[in-house]
Amino acid sequence: MVHDCKNRSAGMSVDEWCKLNSITKANYYYRMKQVRIACLDALPSEESVHAVVPVPLELMEEESAGISTVSSDNSCLELYAHGVTLCVTEATSEALLAKVLGVLAHVK
Repeated sequence: MVHDCKNRSAGMSVDEWCKLNSITKANYYYRMKQVRIACLDALPSEESVHAVVPVPLELMEEESAGISTVSSDNSCLELYAHGVTLCVTEATSEALLAKVLGVLAHVK
């Protein structure tokens, strides 16, 4: 049923498809939920492996990454990359910095 509804003709709403097939919207969405749960249960439960990813130097160049330093009582190194501003202070943990830089290295 869910597969049939997903393959309905272009421009037809779920509500229209349900009425045409004598199915309540509540029943359709209940079954959709059951399909999603079954799909999630079928996914492997392996834990993902996290690793520190080296950041390419071209990401860290001043012109491309927008690196600047801020001088004040709360001094920090601000990194601008992929629309994200990262302020690194002495209090920033190495683990957090490694994780954030690893994520930024994979942004396209």
